[in-house]
Amino acid sequence: MDLTFLNNRFADIFYRNKITTVYIKEVKEKRLHIILPSGKEELINYSALISYEEKPKSLKDLNQIITALKEKQENREKLKETFDLKEIWEIIVNETEEIPAKDLVDLILGRDPDEDEIAGFIRKTLEEKLYFKLKEPNILGILSQKEVERLLLQKKRELERLKKLNEGEEFIKALQKGNIEIFNQGVRNFWIEALKGYVLWENQTPSGKLVQEVLKRLNLANQNKIFELLVKIKVFDEDENLEILRTRYPLTFSEKELKEAKELENLSFSLDDREDLTHLQTFTIDAKDTEDFDDALSFEENENQYILYIHIAEVAGFIKPGSALWEGALERASTLYLPDGIFPMLPFPLSHGKFSLKQDTLRPAITFKIILDQKYNILDFKPILSLIKVKKRLTYEDVDDYLSQGNKFWQKLYSIFMYFKKKREKKGALAIFLPEIQIKINEKKEITVQKLVMTPARYFIAEAMILINTLTAEFLYKNHIPAIYRSQPQPSEIIENFEENLYSKLLQLKFLAKSELSTQPAYHSGLGVDCYTTLTSPIRRFLDLLIQYQLKFFLLGLKPLSEEEILKILPELTNNLQRAILIQNKREKYFLLKYLQLYMQNQPLKGLVLNVQNKKAKIYLVDYNITGDLIGFKKNLIPGQEITVKIEKVQPRLEVLRLKLV
Repeated sequence: MDLTFLNNRFADIFYRNKITTVYIKEVKEKRLHIILPSGKEELINYSALISYEEKPKSLKDLNQIITALKEKQENREKLKETFDLKEIWEIIVNETEEIPAKDLVDLILGRDPDEDEIAGFIRKTLEEKLYFKLKEPNILGILSQKEVERLLLQKKRELERLKKLNEGEEFIKALQKGNIEIFNQGVRNFWIEALKGYVLWENQTPSGKLVQEVLKRLNLANQNKIFELLVKIKVFDEDENLEILRTRYPLTFSEKELKEAKELENLSFSLDDREDLTHLQTFTIDAKDTEDFDDALSFEENENQYILYIHIAEVAGFIKPGSALWEGALERASTLYLPDGIFPMLPFPLSHGKFSLKQDTLRPAITFKIILDQKYNILDFKPILSLIKVKKRLTYEDVDDYLSQGNKFWQKLYSIFMYFKKKREKKGALAIFLPEIQIKINEKKEITVQKLVMTPARYFIAEAMILINTLTAEFLYKNHIPAIYRSQPQPSEIIENFEENLYSKLLQLKFLAKSELSTQPAYHSGLGVDCYTTLTSPIRRFLDLLIQYQLKFFLLGLKPLSEEEILKILPELTNNLQRAILIQNKREKYFLLKYLQLYMQNQPLKGLVLNVQNKKAKIYLVDYNITGDLIGFKKNLIPGQEITVKIEKVQPRLEVLRLKLV
């Protein structure tokens, strides 16, 4: 295309997002050598050209060119305001699809237009972007009726959006001053909900996108700042559990769930097909503050054999697939035991009442009877539908006392379960036990932090549950009962003698693989077993409820859920479990950081150097099982080194923990 005809012409171009009048000095292929109103000369691409004058004007004097450019620029800006685009569009909309701009201006004025009038008209069309569009320099396309209607609606919405943005800007300014009462209730409700949504989901919602634009205008695009403003007007509590809201974990039970729970409370259980084991000395062993008891233990000894009875509260006889309680339990995946409260998987009257293995109360259960010889070899394993009565509720501390006092009954139980623990370890069990940090909040919102060390009682109860879960998994697999199994691949790397010190344990943790759920059994490296599932906490975990349901229906000679049905459940269960773990971990970390902020700011803390890189180190706080950052230190540090630190900065909401050397 030969563009040399454009030489020595005045023209309008897009220049730095504005329409500017220029003088085309010459054309070099598709690049225009132009003079700007400032006198500056540039080369620009032909695609920036909007319009050009019909006749060239050969001008040599630069001052003359600049004067003409400024006059034309000013004149064209004034002239564009004189045109009514809608009026001329309505006349020709059905006549043609494109037309020279000169002909349109001719129609409007009823005479030959001058060059500035034509250029002014084109500017107007490009500014309004409503009735015409630029097809090529000096030629305009005519938009259809339908397209104009669409653009008008779009423009109306954009005006409404801009109005809303202005309103939002004023609202947030008022919120900062604590004076939102100047707005009516509807406006207040809208922006408070929009700001809440932004704190939870940022710009993932329509109102969140709006809030983000407003905050950008105010240079305030900070979720935490908005959270603090909403705390001031009591929309959020200072310790609001944002993660539980963010992930939409169900905080209450539906009417259907509560109705079913009420019906189940009053429902008696059948004694048919149950073995009466109420004569056994049955114990529950839990923490002092436990209120929902889902497992109990009995033990008998004769001349040649030991008999273990591990009783699990029966829930599956009451809660069935398809019921509201079943679906609700699947959605929650597990009970949440948070520092500031419990969110049960099942309504309290069931989890802490009807299903709980309370002392001196008759309860249906699934009992696992294990017969051992005197060398602790398993001679028989049998699941039984049973009737039990807990004779005594014990705590871990009670059992630890019995063991330390040399009580033969408890020492024998301890030795049996430790035998199975050692057996797993020989098979390669790679479990890493770090002290558990228990965080609790009382009614006065005071935070207490306690380090829980694994005691003999805790070890052997944990081992009892592992044994039953393992034997049940094997039973399910051998009897072709569809189930969900837990497994854990081998670590990507194994640290030699990792149990010798804390640093090696923490290093080994980095290489552990995540546990997995599947309908086929596989090796569990953490436990050292080939086949594993969980069913010992059907009150607290959906997986355990599901496994108990499968087992019970098999024992009754009925048809359990098929593998296809379980495969449909598995993805949802996996996602919901991950959500529950995330909420649990986030909440515990928040309150632990807040505890450090409130009570440990100037206290020396035991630290362990995990890694060092470019004057930045990760430090593990030994007494709190949490990691912080050490930045800008001068001392040479090496991984594994024990040091003393103090808190430099802590922000619980942002999960920031910065330390300094003492």
